[in-house]
Amino acid sequence: MRLTLTSRPLTRGIGLVVSLGFLVTGVAGIARAEGHDLQHQLSDARAGAAEALARERALAGDVAAQSEEIDVVESRIGGLQSELALLEGQLGQAQARLGVLERELDEKNRTLARARTQFGVAQRHLSQRVVDIYTSDEPDPVSIALGAESLDDLIDLLDTRSRVVENDADLVRRIKGLRERVTRERTRTTALREKQAAEAVRIERHTNERRSAMTSLVARRDSLGSLRTARRRSLSAVQVDRREWEAQANALAAESARVAAVSVAPQAEQPTSDLHLPTPASTPSSGFVWPVRGILVSPYGQRWGRLHSGIDIAAPAGTPIVATASGQVVFAGSMSGYGLIVVIQHPGGIATAYAHNSSVAVSVGQSVGQGQTIAAVGCTGVCYGDHVHFEVRVGGSAIDPMGYL
Repeated sequence: MRLTLTSRPLTRGIGLVVSLGFLVTGVAGIARAEGHDLQHQLSDARAGAAEALARERALAGDVAAQSEEIDVVESRIGGLQSELALLEGQLGQAQARLGVLERELDEKNRTLARARTQFGVAQRHLSQRVVDIYTSDEPDPVSIALGAESLDDLIDLLDTRSRVVENDADLVRRIKGLRERVTRERTRTTALREKQAAEAVRIERHTNERRSAMTSLVARRDSLGSLRTARRRSLSAVQVDRREWEAQANALAAESARVAAVSVAPQAEQPTSDLHLPTPASTPSSGFVWPVRGILVSPYGQRWGRLHSGIDIAAPAGTPIVATASGQVVFAGSMSGYGLIVVIQHPGGIATAYAHNSSVAVSVGQSVGQGQTIAAVGCTGVCYGDHVHFEVRVGGSAIDPMGYL
């Protein structure tokens, strides 16, 4: 059954007042409902911005802490580099001294070998001289004395013979002393070399420990640097998210203020003495037709923590959408998350809305009949597939459309 006024005749003036009353009431009601939805969206946007800000602060704290740790590690690396440079210098000097001692020891070993050879030769030479003196046919001292022409000749002969023997013995003593001195020097050099070698080993071990520590610190610094870079990238992304949430919240706040201003517009007084309007309770379900042939994919009610203020009917893009009942178009255009939307005011303070359209076929102020094409199915606004979002509102409050279909 189509919704109609009673058959009692009405004057043109009363009809105009009633029409204006319906128009203002319908627009204000839709505005109030839209404001309610915008408040939900604004609350969600502000919550998202607050969450992003909290994450941003946490990431900024992580980046700051990692930067401080990197500074500490860099300072320790600098200290180790200075210490390592000193140790490497000491190690180079120790190895150089060890090389000098090695060469000195080699030279002393060669000198000792020569002294031993010379000592052996001198010993053999001296032994041979003694044997030659006692086995030679040279006259003995008495013969030398008797054969001397004077005392001076005798002294010269004896002195020469004694000097030859003493010279040989002195050579042996000098070579023996050289060998003993070289042996002592070699022993001292050997001990010094061993001490220097131990010192070089100690310095080298200490140097290697410092190198290993510095390698670990460099790896730690690089790891922290990579982690800090990743945190900075995350921080940048969160900052973008936060700015987007804030921008969305600001835009929604402005839209909410605009809708709020419309929703508080004064309503025209409706005469009731000679006017009988149908109420939802008295309106039969056959009074409205379905806006489109399709599949009901989302019912009226709570969804994702919010009221889904209508029903979603899926249909291919471009499918005609018809008015569910006769009325007057009070809005036709884009509105917030609804995308392209058509709002029709019906008698009795009832309004219907058709959202997410791909196109609109009517204009504001146009009267439409039940079943007349008013728009085409699409996916504009906040949408996740081609469908029509259909709402029924009474006095601006959304009610379940299934009670009217």
